[in-house]
Amino acid sequence: MTQKQQDKAKQRFYEDIDNVDGNDLEYASKKGRKKVDSLDGDPPGALEKLWDDIKTMIQLIWDYRNGNYKAVPWKIIAAVVAAVIYFVSPIDFIPDFIPGLGYIDDALVIKLALDMAGEDLASYKEWKKTL
Repeated sequence: MTQKQQDKAKQRFYEDIDNVDGNDLEYASKKGRKKVDSLDGDPPGALEKLWDDIKTMIQLIWDYRNGNYKAVPWKIIAAVVAAVIYFVSPIDFIPDFIPGLGYIDDALVIKLALDMAGEDLASYKEWKKTL
């Protein structure tokens, strides 16, 4: 992935955060679950180390959307939603169907969201353990 592609993926991610709305929550939760389910037996190499975090992000969106968990700032939810939408979108800077490379930009965007949401995801995981 070139520096230019990285910069464009980052820029798109940060712009998308500001545009997330309730419809995006619905889309990210449903499409995210569907994509994870389709890949769960064999996650793409670029996403293997992030796979559990991706699933947690999607669960967080699901629980937030359904009103089960609201102990997270909107800006964090928006970042997580933006990252999941980027992940599920077939149209990104490196198309997902390119073997070996297709998910590198997705991994970058997921890592950006994790950097922003790390503490909140940890709190969410602790909350999930109490159920």
